[in-house]
Amino acid sequence: MSNYKSKDSIKDFGKQFKYHDKIDDYWGSHEILKDMVNPFDLNLIKNKIICEVGVGSGRILKNLVRLSPKKIFAIEPSDAIEIAKKNNRYSEVEILYKKISGQMINFNNEIDYIFSLGVIHRIPEAEIVCKKIYESLKPKGKFIIWLYGKEGNELYLFIFNNLRKITKFMPDKLLNLFSIFLNLMLSIYIFLCKYINLPLKNYMINVLKKCSFEKRKYIIFDQLNPSYSKYYTKHEVKTLLIKSGFKKLEIFHRHKYSWTAIAEK
Repeated sequence: MSNYKSKDSIKDFGKQFKYHDKIDDYWGSHEILKDMVNPFDLNLIKNKIICEVGVGSGRILKNLVRLSPKKIFAIEPSDAIEIAKKNNRYSEVEILYKKISGQMINFNNEIDYIFSLGVIHRIPEAEIVCKKIYESLKPKGKFIIWLYGKEGNELYLFIFNNLRKITKFMPDKLLNLFSIFLNLMLSIYIFLCKYINLPLKNYMINVLKKCSFEKRKYIIFDQLNPSYSKYYTKHEVKTLLIKSGFKKLEIFHRHKYSWTAIAEK
């Protein structure tokens, strides 16, 4: 993959968090973190050295802090790292922020647990980053990753992949307005899912319905804005992690639209 795409992805991330910097409600809750990493036991990170790759605005970081790890390394290559610092300024846990890309991670067997939730699918050089993550873990350390899935998203991908060909060139203000319009349509779709077995019903009812209107608008903006976004098949998730060095894997289909994987070094 070209460096151009990597730089674009980093720029997109920093830009969108400038407009969507709040980490309140369900979208920034412990409940959604637990759902994203299930069945991993989050209590295991207490008094451990952990790392989050791609902290964004710090919504996941905030909830990891509350679980009392010994230390957290927070990796974020974009300007969003300043928002993460602001949102976690009262942390009682030591947070070491590093404004570097995933390709530059180098902890040399130092980390107990590494999290990357909703990030790797935005990185063109995903295998390079995952290899760096593998090398950074202690023996028996674990990598917990959440990725967009291809299975179960066929209709969604048909619609949004075509929309993205246009929206990725939209000025931010216009894309924001378009996201509001789509959010109104989404609200109707969520309502219908209560009574009709529509595609992505599980995700609509158990995740999106719990988010505020503002957060759903951000999710739509996030889907339409990036220059690069990959939707993984289960086989591709397995291949990515095995090529990165991991041998012991568990992969789970979250709400029939995404993948949660727990990989042990």
